[in-house]
Amino acid sequence: MKTAVCVVASVLCLSACNKAPTVELHNATTQQVAQAVTKAGVMNSDTMVKPGLWQSKAVIREMDMPGIPQQYLAQMKQSIAEHRNETSSHCIKPEDVKKPKEDFFGADKACKYDHFTMGGGKIDVAMVCHQEETTQTMNMSGSYTPTSYSIDTSMVGTGGHENGMTMKMHVDAQRIGECTGKED
Repeated sequence: MKTAVCVVASVLCLSACNKAPTVELHNATTQQVAQAVTKAGVMNSDTMVKPGLWQSKAVIREMDMPGIPQQYLAQMKQSIAEHRNETSSHCIKPEDVKKPKEDFFGADKACKYDHFTMGGGKIDVAMVCHQEETTQTMNMSGSYTPTSYSIDTSMVGTGGHENGMTMKMHVDAQRIGECTGKED
């Protein structure tokens, strides 16, 4: 779940506010999306996500893993319910906003964006990855400003040893101040 929150935060680090350029691609590779975001100037915008201390809350709304024993699934769901109201804090540094990690859009050639739309305070992404006996699909949509975001994410995996999985999650985050060095 922490990885999903970090992915959402990273996507939003590339996003600009409502006056920003828009990127809209269909059936695109991860490299094509990275190039389009760079060419559109989204990464060079002065109105990107504001660096600082961010607080986020991720709520898993649905989870199913048909291949694991029911008692383990019940334990996982109980743990998720117990931690439902917890928030996490992380520092987004100025360099994170200016230049994201090279593999941010994914370096895996097995993955392709069905669609990638970002701009005007909205994001809508669908990615599919095919690896050996599994297929993983991730959808993400929501809204963002330089100081907040609200994103819905769904992930579906098919095949593999666990017979796949599904998960739906909602993440809300907001900038709450300056970084202290104690948050990560």
